[in-house]
Amino acid sequence: MIECNVLIVGCGLSGASAAYSLTKAGVKDVVVIERMSGDAYSHYHRTCGEAVSDRMIDASEIPKDCIVRAVSRIRLICGDTVINVPVKGRIIDRNSLLSTLKGLSDASFVKDSVKSVRKDPRGFVVTCADGEYLCRYLIGADGAFSAVRKELFDVRPEMCFPIVNNLVSGDSDTEDLIFEVSDKYPGTYRWDFPSKDGLRSKGYALGNDDIGDYSERGIRFFVSGSSRRVVDGNCCLVGDAGMLANPLCFGGIGIALLTGKKAAECISRGDLTQYQRWVNKDVIFDHHYMAAHEEFSQWTGPQIVDAVKPLSKGYSVLRGAYAILRRPRWANVYMSLWMAFRHGW
Repeated sequence: MIECNVLIVGCGLSGASAAYSLTKAGVKDVVVIERMSGDAYSHYHRTCGEAVSDRMIDASEIPKDCIVRAVSRIRLICGDTVINVPVKGRIIDRNSLLSTLKGLSDASFVKDSVKSVRKDPRGFVVTCADGEYLCRYLIGADGAFSAVRKELFDVRPEMCFPIVNNLVSGDSDTEDLIFEVSDKYPGTYRWDFPSKDGLRSKGYALGNDDIGDYSERGIRFFVSGSSRRVVDGNCCLVGDAGMLANPLCFGGIGIALLTGKKAAECISRGDLTQYQRWVNKDVIFDHHYMAAHEEFSQWTGPQIVDAVKPLSKGYSVLRGAYAILRRPRWANVYMSLWMAFRHGW
């Protein structure tokens, strides 16, 4: 049995962020279990989302050399109405960021797959295909189908469905994130983002669309839930393992990076209850997002058209307030969308 101080299960953005932040905080004897590596690992992250707000980048304190281009506007296309929302964000190169975070970490990275997780009087025992690990602290960063969440927390996501992202040839020299909303995508949307040079990222929920020709395609599962229980003693969940992605705008990259950092900082202080308190109270994880998603999922085509009418002449806080006054039954959707644009990605 291999013993360590901190064991991180999973090495996506949340796990790599945690490993990097633990090193910055001076925490030693850290091991990271990676299930994927090589081409499969790089393909998965190359075909995932790439948009992160400046707010999340600054809060997570990641190295900036992964930034590909700036983002200055969200364009919501709702039938004949286009709503332009000013934002500040970036398109990042995920593989570049992951490589940098891992390279700057003192952790030991081991390729293996987790078979079981259990509590032990000395901490936690994680059984893998090639051996067992005993750790004092355990970070579950193992994504949508987290073994750590399943074995130790016994909570399930309320939202779990596959989404497809396609890399297609196109003009990448733009600062717009385009979202198309219609009853064709109930509770979801179609997106069209600039990517790396000469490429665009186009995606949708699986089964709801098709974009035609593409150079590369990736499929992953989006999960979210209203449970905010992310700490059990010296074990915590980060990113998708904690079901913490925004259920309205589906933002998960910034949340993965930030939760990995916060969990690592709390471990360095010897108190993971601080991490739980932060998740409980921060607006990033507010319960209104899930309620807004559930309501938005029921909208018909005519309701979508009616909902955006008050914003047909443009987006501003005043027009948002006007929309709430004219459509009070959808006040939570309007408010939650505004908050998601600011805090959810």
